[in-house]
Amino acid sequence: MSISNLPEEYERHRTVQVRWVGQPPRRRVGLALGGGAARGIAHIGVLEVLDKHNIPIDCIAGTSAGAIAGGMYAAGLAPKRMEELIRKTSWFELASFALPKLGLLNYDRVTQWIEDCLDDHPATFEDLKIPFAAVAADIVSGELVAVVQGRISEALRASSSVPGILSPTEIDGHMLVDGGILNNLPVTVARRLGADYVIAVDLLPPGSIGGKNPQNVLELTLTALYMLMRSTHNDGARADRVILPMISDFSLIDLGHIDELLEAGRAAAEEVIPKIKRDLDMV
Repeated sequence: MSISNLPEEYERHRTVQVRWVGQPPRRRVGLALGGGAARGIAHIGVLEVLDKHNIPIDCIAGTSAGAIAGGMYAAGLAPKRMEELIRKTSWFELASFALPKLGLLNYDRVTQWIEDCLDDHPATFEDLKIPFAAVAADIVSGELVAVVQGRISEALRASSSVPGILSPTEIDGHMLVDGGILNNLPVTVARRLGADYVIAVDLLPPGSIGGKNPQNVLELTLTALYMLMRSTHNDGARADRVILPMISDFSLIDLGHIDELLEAGRAAAEEVIPKIKRDLDMV
């Protein structure tokens, strides 16, 4: 018998209060980490605070810089270790100038950099303890793609391949670029991974997208792209809580403000932690 065929008196009373005998099952918590190029460093500060307050993370969906931070965290890298790695990194280790074809910069180097960062941690999705999805876009079909299998390094490269600037990544016959052009704050993807409570981290707060007047064609192009990506934040409204680091004044390509970005991530997370704990019955 279907619900619609049940007697009317049952329909009126079928929503009841449940009294748990023992500890009720907790809600599955997911993270949706947005893109924002160099501003992705703020994700590390957020993750540090979530760890400090023992907020359970059951799955992660990340776009672009959010995919890199989320994928490394899902692989077991502690935020402090991620901070150490980023302090030793420059753009020259991640990309190199290329002949103009499908990108101003060749992005091949980032794959090896990610492999080196993971070191003795899981290198494939199948070995992750925390379910994770790297959100990319198929530049040919226009479809949103959530990569959940294969080598993590290839998926993170694909998710962060900013079209026109960084060369695209081919996986299983799909030409993939930065998922931010379709969904820069992948809340729905986190829910598809099994989350029933989603914490989103938005790196593109309202206001100045680029942080300053563009100084060259690279900055101009990237700023314009992220202005468009800002319009793909509709999914953020579906989050249960949004952490919004105050980083609108920081450049999208400058890796020279690590301390400020980390602190902005920490401060924004600490502000929301009491609400998250109440939501999850942790107080």
